Amino acid sequence: MIAFRQIGFVMAAVSLAACATRHPAMIIPEAPRSIIPVWKLETGDQIATKVYREPDLATQAIVSQSGEAYFPGLGRVKVAGLTLDSLQMELTTRYDKLVIDAAIDAVMSRDVVIYGQVRAPGVYNVDPSQTVLGLLAKAGGATGTGKSPRLTLVKGDGRQFHLSREVRLSTLDIVHGDAVYVQDETFIGRNATNLTGATLIATLILSVASLFILFSR
Repeated sequence: MIAFRQIGFVMAAVSLAACATRHPAMIIPEAPRSIIPVWKLETGDQIATKVYREPDLATQAIVSQSGEAYFPGLGRVKVAGLTLDSLQMELTTRYDKLVIDAAIDAVMSRDVVIYGQVRAPGVYNVDPSQTVLGLLAKAGGATGTGKSPRLTLVKGDGRQFHLSREVRLSTLDIVHGDAVYVQDETFIGRNATNLTGATLIATLILSVASLFILFSR
């Protein structure tokens, strides 16, 4: 009787373990994407501008803590919160007062942290028109053995979102303090949770078999 109770207890444990492994692992949601660029200028962003036919007005500026940037002929201009298109419109309006038919070319860039299984983790200055894959290439590419590394956007508040490699950075809500984490996607890495559960079940089954053989003698 004791033997059958022991076997029954172990079988119950096997059943519970099997049920536990059916629960899916935490799924990281896809990073929200916009059909239009969503980056807005903020402190630390870099701006490069050119004024057509006026090379002396070309400049490279950094958005200050006060949200301003300096432009030749204009002085300090409040730019924080502006999109790149809005910035070009603002500068065109202002330069029109100094230059006839002013045509402004403006580009922005931002420092983004990338770390994990990459050859050269660190902070990289990126153009928002670049893709996530382009950022990965700046860091020397992934170092894992998997063909498709898992890319995760880690927000400053701890939230995490899955990133697709072909997505343009400008369509993602990436601000200072955010980072991109690269993780190898080998078979074991992808199935670590399932493999652990399977190992546990196999161990329990072998225990049941051993008890059955022991008490059947």
